[in-house]
Amino acid sequence: MDFEKLKQWMEIAQKYQSGAFWNSIFDQHSAKEWMKEMEVAEWSETSEKKAAHPFPPTDIYLTDSHVVLLVELAGFQKEEIQLSISGTQLVIRGDCKLPLTPAAAIQTERTYGKFERTIELPEPAEGKHVKARLENGLLILMYRRPYRQEETITIE
Repeated sequence: MDFEKLKQWMEIAQKYQSGAFWNSIFDQHSAKEWMKEMEVAEWSETSEKKAAHPFPPTDIYLTDSHVVLLVELAGFQKEEIQLSISGTQLVIRGDCKLPLTPAAAIQTERTYGKFERTIELPEPAEGKHVKARLENGLLILMYRRPYRQEETITIE
């Protein structure tokens, strides 16, 4: 439930009805408690959604020779994305501007604004060896896996 819209509706409705009308529906104490509960529930639900679905969504694949990352960044331009790497830590930062002028949101599921996510890579890499390209809202990163020839170890 959109708590802000409910709050706006209550404010508008109070202009047209006297206090006696609202007192018959809510007593002041229970209405305030209910509003506080709604605020906590909405904040908790938003936090759970963000924690359950980190942004941007990322897939990591290992082939025999490469590590491949697919990062979903629909609506972003490459100029809005910054990448940095240190060992096995890849940091993706970005800032996506809202493509429309401010309007009343009916449904919002896409992410806009600034974000930062650190991704733990399965194998270390150097920035100069990572290839990155943005295609149709999908950031594709690839680097060669360090190939180690199997060696025999002599037991003393």
